[in-house]
Amino acid sequence: MQALYAFVVAFALALGLTPMFRALARKLGFMAYPDERSVHRRPVPYLGGVAIYLASIAAILVTGPQDRATRLALIFGGLFILVVGIIDDLYNLKPWQKVLGQLGSALIVVALGVDITFLTDPFTGKIRFTGLFAIPLTILWVVSFENLINLSDGLDGLAAGISGITALVTVFASVRAGVPSVGLAAAAVAGSVFGFLPYNWHPASIFMGDAGAMYLGLALSVLSVQGVVKSTLAMAVLAPILALFVPISDAAFAILRRRSLGRPVARRDNDHIHHRLLELGLGQKKAVITIYIVTAVFGVLGVFSTFLPISSSGTLAGLAVLGGLLIAHKMGILALPKENGKRDSDK
Repeated sequence: MQALYAFVVAFALALGLTPMFRALARKLGFMAYPDERSVHRRPVPYLGGVAIYLASIAAILVTGPQDRATRLALIFGGLFILVVGIIDDLYNLKPWQKVLGQLGSALIVVALGVDITFLTDPFTGKIRFTGLFAIPLTILWVVSFENLINLSDGLDGLAAGISGITALVTVFASVRAGVPSVGLAAAAVAGSVFGFLPYNWHPASIFMGDAGAMYLGLALSVLSVQGVVKSTLAMAVLAPILALFVPISDAAFAILRRRSLGRPVARRDNDHIHHRLLELGLGQKKAVITIYIVTAVFGVLGVFSTFLPISSSGTLAGLAVLGGLLIAHKMGILALPKENGKRDSDK
C-alpha cells in the first residue's frame, strides 16, 4: 500500500507541476525549436524534466522510509544530471561535455553509497563479488542508463512511457527480491512520469528534454542497482533489463549502424527504431503504443521469470529476446542503411 501511496502522490504532484513549468518555460523562452532531425513541427517548451524530478523526490521524502543511499543518490545525483541536462537543452553541449556531466553524476551516485559490490549470476544463481571493478562497473551502469533513456526520447511520450513501465517493473522486481524500500522509491518515479505523460502525449505541449531523460536514466540505474542487481534472487536482475529491450536494442543497432557507415558513434541520425516504425506507416501514437506494448510484455516476462527456476527463466529470457529481434528483422527494422540512404533490404 505504501508503494501505491507513493505512486499517487508523485502522480498528483507531476500533474499539477507540469503545466506550471510549461508556463515558466514559455515565459523564459526555454523552447525546443524544430530542426532537420525533429519530428515535431512547432516550438515546444522544455522543463518537463524539472516537474518529474520535483514530483518524484517530494513523493520519496513524504511517503515513508526508503533505503538511505537510494534516496540521497536520487536527490543529489539526480539534481546534478538535471542541471547538466538543462544546460544541454539550452546550449546544445558537445558529446564529450555531456559525457563528462554524466560521469560526474555517476561519481556522485557512487560516493553516496550506490555501487555494484556484488551481483547474482542470473544463469547459475551464484553470487559474484566485483572487487576492484565495483566502481567502474557502477559508473558504466549509470551512464549507460542515462544514454538509453535519452536516446529513446524521439517521439512524444516515448521516453516517458518506457521509463514509467520500467519503473513499475522495478517496483515488482524489488519486492520479489526482498527490497520493498527500493520498490517504494521506484513507485514514486513511476508516478511522476505518468503524471507528466498526459502533457507529453502527442501532440506534446511540453518536453522533458535531456534534463528529464537523463534524470530518469539515472533514477532507473540507481533503483535497479539497489533493488535487483545486488539481490540474491538471481533472475531479478533481468527484469529491468528486459523491460529496456527496445532502447538497448536501439542503442546497440545505432552503434553498429554508425560504425558500418564510418560515422562518429555520437553523431545523431533519424534511423532509430521509432523512426523505422514511422516509415512503416505507423503514426506517432501507434508507433509509441507499439513500443509501450513491447516494453510491457518484456517487463512482465522479466517479473514472471523471478518465479521460475533459474534454468527455465534464463531460457525464457533468451527466447524472448531472440523472438523480439527476429520479428524486428522480418519487419525491416534492423536493416542496415547504405551510405546513399537506402537500406540493405530496400530494393
